[in-house]
Parts: sequence; C-alpha cells; structure tokens
Amino acid sequence: MNSSDIFMLGLGLQAPWKLIDQSLNTEHSPYELHLQVGAERGVLYSCPECGIACPAHDFKEKTWRHLNFFQHHCYITAKIPRVHCKNHGVRRIEVPWARPGSGFTLLFEEVALTLVREMPVNAAA
Repeated sequence: MNSSDIFMLGLGLQAPWKLIDQSLNTEHSPYELHLQVGAERGVLYSCPECGIACPAHDFKEKTWRHLNFFQHHCYITAKIPRVHCKNHGVRRIEVPWARPGSGFTLLFEEVALTLVREMPVNAAA
C-alpha cells in the first residue's frame, strides 16, 4: 500500500477520484500541505438528482480544510464538475469528502464537533 492508497482510505475516496499531486508550502507558518484530487479526463459522474452517469459540463476549483498532517495545515483542492443530465439539466455534483457548501472535509468537521462537545469553544478553536 502506497501513500496515495492510504490517503484515499483516510478520505474515503472512491473511483473516479484519486490523489494527483501534493506539495508542502514552507513559506507559511505553520507549513501547509496541499493535496490535489482529481479524476481522469472523460470520466462520467453521477447526476446528484437521479444518479445516472453523465458527462462533465464544466469544472470549478474548490479547496477544503482537512485535518492537520502532523503539525502542518492540510488543504484539499479539486476541480468539481457540473454534469449535464438529460433529465435534470446542468447540476454540480457532490464530493464524498465534504458536505455541499462546506469549506471543510467531513473528517475535519467530525473532529471539530467532538472537540466542541468536550471543551469550551474558545479552547477548541
């Protein structure tokens, strides 16, 4: 199992998503680990309304804050497609690692909610 496989398991990534690139930005303090997630060109994505496999219409790049990797802040960036469904028109798909409209991964939100439940909000922040 390589580092890409471990990352995919940790985020719950499933086909067609995969880790494309990673970089460590040492110009910021704390350091920032940037992970690029993507899919192969020409992949069909499920319509968020009906689940039918549809071609990508266009893409919008989004970034989510993920759990720290050791002491480094971690960010996940992906180009998220809108699909063109015959039945529902153009719709943005949902990604498996984050809620729609959130700037945080599901794992980040889970840890944050656990901390807030156990300690004062200021301490959790």
